[in-house]
Amino acid sequence: MKATLLLASLAIAAVASAAGQTYLEETFSDSNWEDRWTTSSSRDDLGKFALSSGGFHADKDYNQGLQTTEDHRFYSISTPFSEVADNSKEDLIVQYTVKQEIAQECGGSYVKLLPEGFDAKTFNGDSEYAIMFGPDVCGPDNRIHVIFNYKGKNYLTKKTHPVPRDNKTHLYRLTVHPDQKYSLTVDGDVVSDHVAIEEHWDIYAPRTIPDPNETKPEDWVDAKEILDPEHVKPENYDDVPQYIPDPEAVQPEDWDVEADGDWEAPEIPNPDFEQWTPKFIPNPEYIGEWEAKEIANPDFKEDSELTHYKIGGLGLDLWQVKGGSIFDDVIVTSDAEVADKYLNNWKENAVKEKEIVAALDAQKEKELAAKREEAAAAGNEIEKKYAEEEEDLDEEETKAEPETVKEEVVEEAVPEPVTETEPEVAEPVTETKPEAAEPEVSEPEVVEPEVVEPEVVEPEVVEPEVAEEEVKEATPEAVVVEEVKETAPEAVKEEAKESTEEKAQHDEL
Repeated sequence: MKATLLLASLAIAAVASAAGQTYLEETFSDSNWEDRWTTSSSRDDLGKFALSSGGFHADKDYNQGLQTTEDHRFYSISTPFSEVADNSKEDLIVQYTVKQEIAQECGGSYVKLLPEGFDAKTFNGDSEYAIMFGPDVCGPDNRIHVIFNYKGKNYLTKKTHPVPRDNKTHLYRLTVHPDQKYSLTVDGDVVSDHVAIEEHWDIYAPRTIPDPNETKPEDWVDAKEILDPEHVKPENYDDVPQYIPDPEAVQPEDWDVEADGDWEAPEIPNPDFEQWTPKFIPNPEYIGEWEAKEIANPDFKEDSELTHYKIGGLGLDLWQVKGGSIFDDVIVTSDAEVADKYLNNWKENAVKEKEIVAALDAQKEKELAAKREEAAAAGNEIEKKYAEEEEDLDEEETKAEPETVKEEVVEEAVPEPVTETEPEVAEPVTETKPEAAEPEVSEPEVVEPEVVEPEVVEPEVVEPEVAEEEVKEATPEAVVVEEVKETAPEAVKEEAKESTEEKAQHDEL
């Protein structure tokens, strides 16, 4: 289909050559495109181009274009014109389409018109060009570039034209008029129409400037507002501080005055303080902003050759984070009818493409809805299973509760015999010699103060035999065991027990 259109357009151009000249008409309709385009050898890691109709298309043959195939790559390729283009006397129209099936994160999809005699092998980002035109996207920043070269310097338009952000094919057209004006359309919609280049580019110096010899009169009033004379600050306003020490703050106990200095309470907003702001009113004597009179700028020089070029070819010099851009129907001509023919073809294709994209979006939404339902069902199943497992655990815990309580009761009952083992130590002693235990309980009066007192204070007064018998009667073995049992640790208690038993056996012998 493209080949037919190409032959038809060439026939029309031959018959109506007076209408204009076509310098480039590239549709990438055949596999011989590499014979017409030259990849730069300026670097070894340039990205590769390939013919592709993309992942979706209205007509596979018609939508075939030149696609960038790699991510994070520079691309540099160019093709010469059939003859050198001279736009000094007629319009120069640059038009092409780009489809971004994969959203461009940061990269350009613009074309460069190259000067007569350019070197295709060394073509790169530093090579001189006449015009750069097309979309450029990087993060939130996106604009359609229109850059003109003038006397070796590149001038970017001050006007920002946004780039369409979707995955459909879009058509861009720039027309440079010989009267130093330009027009821009996107998808056939006019963005700028015969706008003076000096209006959107700072190529020229300003035509006029303020008269440097003129000064503002001394009585000129250019203050739009003045203070309201009736709005006066309260008399005691300055006496009320905005901040006061926090009355509830307390010096920390560990505050070291010598090391930290005198402690001061932190400040808090003063509840009695009211912010006062002076009011302004329109100045009744305001005249307006003073501006010096404009005079002709002696540095302004209009150049009748501005944006007039002799162009020898077109190139793609790009950096793309995401590959996949498809360039197609690249036209450079002075004949608006040739450009309009491709515009009309694009419009027909756009209607079909829109329907395809809508169907694909609907299918994706349907698939996403199915996945969401599947995920929700899986989630419900997991929740159900979790609830069942939780119920099973609760039942197991309920069944295990009596045994657990029983074990706890047994564990609590175990220490009780241990606490009563201490009295059992003294019982054998009491049973071995009951007569020794009786004096402690039934005859406490046997232990007379005067008998004990000679033992501690005056041992020489008490006869050894008498003191020994009385002490023996006054301190029976049961008493000793009880005293040791109350005050000594277990090892000492055991030792005391054994000592008492030995003593009792000794006494019996």
